[in-house]
Amino acid sequence: MASSLSLSATPRTVPYFALDVSTAFASLSTKEKLYSHHFNAAAWYGSMVCAAQLSVESPRALTLFYSLFAQNSIQALRAFSETAGDVAVDEFDRFLEYVALFYSNMGNYLSFGDSKFVPSCTKKSLLSILRSAPCSATQGLSPTEVEALVEQLYDASAGRTELGFAPRGTTAYYGPDVTEANVEAVDAVLAANNISPLNTRVFRAADGTFEVHVASARQAVRDLPSSGSEKVRLVYGDFHRAMSMVVYHLRLALPHVANDTQRSMLEAYVRHFESGHIDEHKESQRHWVRDQGPVVEVQIGFIESYRDPRGVRAEWEGFVAVVNKAQSLAYQHLVDGAPAFLSQLPWGKTFETDVFTKPDFTALEVLGFASSGLPSGINIPNYDDIRREIGFKNVYLANVVAAMSFKEKMSCVTDADWEAFKSHFMTAMQVGVGIHELLGHGSGKLFVKKADGTSNFDAATLNPLTGAPITSWYHEGETWSTRFLDLSNPMEECRAEAVALYLCVLPDILRIFGQQSVEDQNRTVHVVWLQMVRAGLIGLEFYSPDTKQWRQAHMRARFCILQTLLRAPNSIVRITHRPQERFLEITIDESRVRTDGHRAIGELLMHLNVNKAIGDAAAGRAYFEPLTAVDDEFLSIRETVMALRKPRRQFVQPHTRLSTATGAVELLTFDSSVAGAIEAMVQRHRDVPLLL
Repeated sequence: MASSLSLSATPRTVPYFALDVSTAFASLSTKEKLYSHHFNAAAWYGSMVCAAQLSVESPRALTLFYSLFAQNSIQALRAFSETAGDVAVDEFDRFLEYVALFYSNMGNYLSFGDSKFVPSCTKKSLLSILRSAPCSATQGLSPTEVEALVEQLYDASAGRTELGFAPRGTTAYYGPDVTEANVEAVDAVLAANNISPLNTRVFRAADGTFEVHVASARQAVRDLPSSGSEKVRLVYGDFHRAMSMVVYHLRLALPHVANDTQRSMLEAYVRHFESGHIDEHKESQRHWVRDQGPVVEVQIGFIESYRDPRGVRAEWEGFVAVVNKAQSLAYQHLVDGAPAFLSQLPWGKTFETDVFTKPDFTALEVLGFASSGLPSGINIPNYDDIRREIGFKNVYLANVVAAMSFKEKMSCVTDADWEAFKSHFMTAMQVGVGIHELLGHGSGKLFVKKADGTSNFDAATLNPLTGAPITSWYHEGETWSTRFLDLSNPMEECRAEAVALYLCVLPDILRIFGQQSVEDQNRTVHVVWLQMVRAGLIGLEFYSPDTKQWRQAHMRARFCILQTLLRAPNSIVRITHRPQERFLEITIDESRVRTDGHRAIGELLMHLNVNKAIGDAAAGRAYFEPLTAVDDEFLSIRETVMALRKPRRQFVQPHTRLSTATGAVELLTFDSSVAGAIEAMVQRHRDVPLLL
């Protein structure tokens, strides 16, 4: 068995892909470019929050690495290290690979998988590189402090290798002396005072008071009333320097908005980041949803809660992207047909949203995505009440998907399936992501009873899973996340992925994406399904046998789908595993996808959607957890998965800058390489300092 250190060492062959937005950016007007530039700056000023939410050492290491390369070119630093520090070329390259991966993830835990990665060079080499550089490059840290930081970066001891509550993991959302039980009690006090935990962290003061740090530009302190023994204090001003600069650049973007809706959105954003009040962010999202078809699409704030072990506190995210009009047209056709497509889902009208408000669905070319990673598609906002009352938006990040290329065969697939992947992957991604975001996350109803006793459901409604009247629902103020907690993300991703499988077989959907012939339709469906079951198999990489915990919501979701298909009568999935040969292959019976496979996924969807609709967390947990338990057979398969695994691709993003000569917005681009990723860090943060 490999040591924890070797398993977490930075891989040597991480592929880097530069995002291409040059053509889309060139099409923007001067006003649109200025709007994009200032919003992009606001997003990146907040990005340091991601590092601070990740680990204690990440912010210090990130500023140290930036300072090191801002004051020394890679070539100069290599020369310093070889001469003064006696660092071998290979060791220096390993150091560069670590810094690039560190920056791509905004810290030392992978954004996809939540596991720690450490330098593959030796501690001696890393320290020599730091010591051989000019003293100013160490950000004022003493030699002892630098050594202590390096020790933290290499620490792969128990409880430090993955994110989570102690003792199984580590998290910077909570202080080291704050337990999971403490957080549960604190969150109960917040809920009683109608305060969202979304943009908060929790620490314990010297007197035992729990301090809830709220991200905001303004600083203030307020004690909260509590019916329990816990004393809870709100401390506004977490990340106040960064939040102040976010506000500054959002105000600079205001003169360049395209319409009054965007103006109202930015004004609400400003109020939110100044005060820290979530109600103001929700107001910004109401305007954002109503801003249909913008040329430049933006989003900013504390958005996704995947990395909080409790599943309720959100990571910083801000993005700016330019609409790809040609690809967006196909998604608009998908939106137009959505009511008919939703009627095909297995749960019927009672458990579907009363009125489907047609959302904006656009294909975007990302200009900047300031967070710890880039998705391929997004469905937001995540506020349940806004989704019910106003609607939501979907985006497909076209240049992120376009940057994915296949230079060598995927593991675990046959030669014939590999040929299908190569020819139909892009279309399968468009179909799968489109259905996932619009019809997956966009479907289903939450049964809610308000404080005045009114509700959006009939109390006599029968639970189709039990045949008896429903006995649970959401009370006003409750959300899917607060009811299902740590299971909310994997269960919702599983529901959306399963909807994509269930509906991708519809010819009307396939024709929207240019698949006119029966042969092309069959190939696309095959790749969508095969890609999903393969993801469920290789997703075992993101399961930790020691803690029996999943580290990634999407992969847990896909494993659930794989298990559902394997356990179904007349399974369409076959896994061939020969551990001694390190051979692992997965196939599906293409001829039975629309029959046996479709039935199995339909049953899964019924359980996921009905339990979500009525807020029955106990039943949802009882169904979902056994399907995502990893037995001895799959632990053996996991060992082969780990032996065959390849590093996940990373992206090098462009940057915008105001010309000192003309004041025009310039687009800076960088190479698809480790050096390009480091250069992007240096150029970006010369303009947008890393602040906390």
